[in-house]
Amino acid sequence: MNSLYFNQRNKIIYSKLKSFLFIFCLSLMSCFNNESMDGERLDLYQFEMDKHLGKSGKSINLSPQKSIKSLSQVDNGPTHLFVHSKFNSPLVKSWDISLNNKGPISAPVFSNQHVFILDSRANLYSFGLDGKKEWVLDLAPSLEKNQKTHHTGGIALNKENLFVATGFGEIFSINLDGSINWKKKFDSPFRGAPIYLNNKIFVINANDLAIAINKKGETIWTLQGPTRPTLLSKGISPALKSNKLLLPFSAGQLTAVRPNNGVELWKAAFDQSNKGEAYSIIGDFGGSPIIKSNKAFLISSSGQLLALNLNSGRKIWSVSVGSNSTPIIDGGSIFVVSTKGQLVRIGENNGEVIWSRNISGSNTSNEKFFGPTLAGNFLWMTGTDGYLRKFDPSTGKEFSKHRIGHQILYRTYAVHDKLFVISKSGKIIAFD
Repeated sequence: MNSLYFNQRNKIIYSKLKSFLFIFCLSLMSCFNNESMDGERLDLYQFEMDKHLGKSGKSINLSPQKSIKSLSQVDNGPTHLFVHSKFNSPLVKSWDISLNNKGPISAPVFSNQHVFILDSRANLYSFGLDGKKEWVLDLAPSLEKNQKTHHTGGIALNKENLFVATGFGEIFSINLDGSINWKKKFDSPFRGAPIYLNNKIFVINANDLAIAINKKGETIWTLQGPTRPTLLSKGISPALKSNKLLLPFSAGQLTAVRPNNGVELWKAAFDQSNKGEAYSIIGDFGGSPIIKSNKAFLISSSGQLLALNLNSGRKIWSVSVGSNSTPIIDGGSIFVVSTKGQLVRIGENNGEVIWSRNISGSNTSNEKFFGPTLAGNFLWMTGTDGYLRKFDPSTGKEFSKHRIGHQILYRTYAVHDKLFVISKSGKIIAFD
């Protein structure tokens, strides 16, 4: 009796479920109908920076150009403060070279004689500044030799060693000739590059575990941060100055700890996002935190730039702009390439938007843009549309754009009086 009752009840539930799915699928089919509807399509949410498009330029006193001989860590080192690089030549391609594999490629680092980069199968390359390949080291685990990683990993460089975090969850210490000193395995891949300072390595893995390791490969401490599922595979790095280590976790929380023992000092989080776009559901950082003087600056992909007091974590000001790159700070201004396809200039001290400028192009809404980089008194910007663009930092005027012909993965790197770009197809391209 009970068995018959339950069979009949299941049939009724199944019938109702089929009816619901049929009606639901009909509604979906109407969404994918190719017939266009009459009327004008309007964006429900105005771009926040659009109201600043008409603002005129404002003079800026840039820092002097410097001839940079190395970029040894991602986003220019533990504080992630970029330098105004020397670049006076016309934009002429000097050389290009291809990696063995395309896809998730790490940001490069540069010594005074070499370029080091990690490809999607954890092959570590050393190139000369003339583009000639010197050596390649396969760092993939033996059981995963034929697999690509979905995470970029990254590299930090000191005078003697490369510290390499891979998308397969391993950290290596490697001599500059390609020989391995030690390796250490963790249970999650690394999305971004480590930072290195005072004989310590700091890195965060894809499970939001912050890890401190000494130069010998011994774990000093670990700290589990808040995590959130994210589609962003390109990682960012911690920031460090004096006795404050800033750990950016994927849930949009920044935790300040003591670098020697991982003891928490304060924490802060993004508290808003731009509406009307997919990024608004992602709390991840868009770029590495920046430390300058007594302030920390952090930016999300979902639409917020924050200035915090470095000692307390207290919010000083906030601007509704998101980015896929670490901003640059120079001449009292912060320059951001936004996820909305705009170049934005913001006052460093008060968060005032000085101006915003649309990036030229017929289909920029579907593209990602990276940068900017300050070199030769101009701002340089790259993007997945395959162009290298040049802007005036005082007015935001676009001076020129150079067609690369490849989708670009990162900002332009200005070092050794050259500009370097990294393409999604696995090319390193150098410009004089």
